[in-house]
Amino acid sequence: MEKQERVGVTRLERGAALIDLAFACGLAGLIAAIAVPAVHASRERDAVRVAARYVAHRLQAVRLEALRRNVCVAVRFDPNDIGRFGVYTDGDGDGVLQADIDGGIDRALAPEARLAELFDTVAFRIPTDIPDPDSGVVLAANSDPLRLGSSNFVSFSPLGSSTSGTLYLSAAAGGQMAVRIMGATGRLRVLRFEPSARQWREE
Repeated sequence: MEKQERVGVTRLERGAALIDLAFACGLAGLIAAIAVPAVHASRERDAVRVAARYVAHRLQAVRLEALRRNVCVAVRFDPNDIGRFGVYTDGDGDGVLQADIDGGIDRALAPEARLAELFDTVAFRIPTDIPDPDSGVVLAANSDPLRLGSSNFVSFSPLGSSTSGTLYLSAAAGGQMAVRIMGATGRLRVLRFEPSARQWREE
């Protein structure tokens, strides 16, 4: 009799352990299903922040090159592939122009680079409606992310001034950044958009 009672208790314990294990596995799966997208979105936001800093750093380097060479130096964004950009120096004193690049007068200082080759989930884009950092005017989703007037050049003069404008970057899973170029001084600001507050914050 005593032996039968011990066997019964053992079976009950095994059944309870199996239920606990199934519950734990289900709970772990639920937590993973919630956490994985959040972690992925966080990584995407980090990626676009790093990409924005990289773009700002490249532009700052071009500004310093213009000061060092005492000539106009510009970043040209390919109008057919805005993620592709190159750096060119003025060869005839009239600024960096597309016609002079085509004619070999304004020469490349380095091979062209592509943002996607450096940050595969980040691109120059505006995926959702956002306010302009200065005016507050709404910029429509999928509109031009390179706000440089009618040009696709960011030019830096030997005096340190530059083209004014804003470059907008985002990642596939979220995160919106902007690189502001202050024309009179050539200074750069990196901004992060906070969707909940609908405001830009300086990095």
